Amino acid sequence: MTTIEVQTGHGDEDRLTYDIAVGSRHYQVYFACARAPLRSGADAALALSALAAMDTGYDLHISGTLSPTFLQNQQQLMGIFCQWFDRYQSVEFRADALAEPIALPAGRVGCFFTGGVDSFYSFLKHREHITDLIFVHGYDVGLKDWPRREAVSAMGRSIEAATGVRFIEVESNAIRLFRDFGRWGLHSHGYGLGTVARHLAGYLDRLYVPSSFAQADLSPWASHPLTDPLFSDEDLQVVHDGCEAGRVDKVVALSGSALALQHLRVCWERVEGAYNCGVCEKCLRTMTSLYAVGVLEQSATFPQRLDAEQILALVLYDESLKIFARENLRLLEQHGKLETPVGRAWQNLLARSHLHNRLRLRLAKWRKRWLRLARKFTGAA
Repeated sequence: MTTIEVQTGHGDEDRLTYDIAVGSRHYQVYFACARAPLRSGADAALALSALAAMDTGYDLHISGTLSPTFLQNQQQLMGIFCQWFDRYQSVEFRADALAEPIALPAGRVGCFFTGGVDSFYSFLKHREHITDLIFVHGYDVGLKDWPRREAVSAMGRSIEAATGVRFIEVESNAIRLFRDFGRWGLHSHGYGLGTVARHLAGYLDRLYVPSSFAQADLSPWASHPLTDPLFSDEDLQVVHDGCEAGRVDKVVALSGSALALQHLRVCWERVEGAYNCGVCEKCLRTMTSLYAVGVLEQSATFPQRLDAEQILALVLYDESLKIFARENLRLLEQHGKLETPVGRAWQNLLARSHLHNRLRLRLAKWRKRWLRLARKFTGAA
């Protein structure tokens, strides 16, 4: 049986590097952080490499000492993934030794934070206890996307100045490793967050992972209330948070927060000079919720007017997007705005057939391809 051999991260507490070989593929993965110490350990190495082992069927050997609790949790997580996803298979996880860590309370509580609806909701919900907000450059925002990275950093500095909560920025190129062995949203971003969590064990006692879906809408997904807590051990408690509220419920909760209305960021489209593009599905979905409760004009980060034609240009290509659209329709109805142009646009969008959506999606992909080619040739001329 082929085995993936992984050493614990080498470097110092500001930057740790891993050299990982998975068959013929080689990865040099790093994690860096200037404001919080990163801990090198077998737990982080296991979280980083587990998905690759499960996808290839290779056993995994981690150098160093591993907590028996963490190993048991990761074996349970592997069982869940093998049950959920056909592409993964059960393999053996091994370490040089097993020993319970000596837990030394740090008195700090973190929350993964992007400035989006889910993370703002969890932050404000636990505001009294949270000492640190954690953002990972290289996950949602590419490492070479400097304008967007600086915008995120500026947002963090502003929130830290307003609240006194530390904004911790981690940088990593690990997304290539995770994406090579699973789809980022469906399979691997939970492992990505879990790996960062394990690097922050010892600095934090507890770390919140904001939920993507409400309890009633849960399905197999990389970050889930059954899986996120399995990155915990005696040293660190990882908590999947916010399943009691749907996305629209969260926007309603945030509508009374001046801090959220000043900084809310849901968009990762590349639009020069724009904080949120105002035309993608995530922007229009969030703007609709803010419009429904009457605070869109108070938001500093979105256009203050909703265009029904832009809503009609969307394609709801999977069930999760339809869930959010239905939530918005219920909210519009509650506030007497279902029969406005905005409400009718969302109703028409949901009424489209699967074939209609597939055709529109294919046309949109071809249009993007032609635009890229046109820009390429125009730039070369």
